[in-house]
Amino acid sequence: MITLKDIAKEAGVSVMTVSRVVNMRYSEVSEENIEKINSIINRLGYVPNSSARSLSSKSSKIISIIIQGENNVLETPYNATMLGYIVQHVQECGFNAMVHFINEYSDVTKHLQSWNAEGAIFLGTFDKNILQIQENNKIPLVFTDSYSSVRQLINIGIDDYKGGVLAARHFIENGHREFAFVTLHTSVSQLIQQRLRGFKDTIENAGLSLSEEHILEPFQMEETIQRLTTLKKPVTAIFAAADNTAIELMDQLKKKGYRIPEDFSIIGFDNLPMSRYVSPQLTTISQDIMKKAHYAIDILFQHLNDPALPTQNIILDVELIKRESVLDRNTFAK
Repeated sequence: MITLKDIAKEAGVSVMTVSRVVNMRYSEVSEENIEKINSIINRLGYVPNSSARSLSSKSSKIISIIIQGENNVLETPYNATMLGYIVQHVQECGFNAMVHFINEYSDVTKHLQSWNAEGAIFLGTFDKNILQIQENNKIPLVFTDSYSSVRQLINIGIDDYKGGVLAARHFIENGHREFAFVTLHTSVSQLIQQRLRGFKDTIENAGLSLSEEHILEPFQMEETIQRLTTLKKPVTAIFAAADNTAIELMDQLKKKGYRIPEDFSIIGFDNLPMSRYVSPQLTTISQDIMKKAHYAIDILFQHLNDPALPTQNIILDVELIKRESVLDRNTFAK
């Protein structure tokens, strides 16, 4: 491994002079030595030790991405997509991304402080612990999709309630009168509850209803299928709180001989790339995941550069993407 000492010996200068060039403190080195040292660095393929540079500059150049759950949370397409965008943008800003999977709140501070992170972005439901996280870590912290009551909070979210409204409205406009809502996280996620509330309010405002037995939160998709197909009032319209749930639901229903959208019309949420490649193509509520990641990074670095900036709560818009998974029963009935 090439060291500063090796370069200094070949250049005929001190190790300190080489260090100044590596750290771009050119004002303290002659033009001749800068050129000579950089030439040797390029020829020998020297790569600076990031941790050593961090210690010398008192800057770790590390941004932590805190994800709630085990490693398998990246099997969720939304998490994987969001993480990919964030890591890319962090690196473009000249920083390193350190990804941590957290199950217990107590692990958050341990990871942030042990790696001397300069800032952090949180993916997941941290609402119950946000205040304590902020008190324990005096660095810029950006949360995503938070519905915390904490006022001094940097958050990037979307209009989840509107997403539910758009889904219900589309079903109703297409002649559907019996509905179901399927999710895996209603009881623990304010985000999902907002989607459900928008969906239910719109149905009730139209003089229709969404009964409690039509709000399904199963542990297994087989249980969902069994309940959906044995309800006292058969449903024709299903709003799934995430695209991956909607796509799995479509697949299992088709395997049991049901037709999509003739027997069950389905709307998802997220507009993930895979929603365009299933058959039939999935109608879904679109959120701009890349834009959300851009905002998270931009605002984080704004606060790194100026810690006195006020906190921000940015809510991004959503839209309905019409594809093939919703039947127009008005036309079908004629």
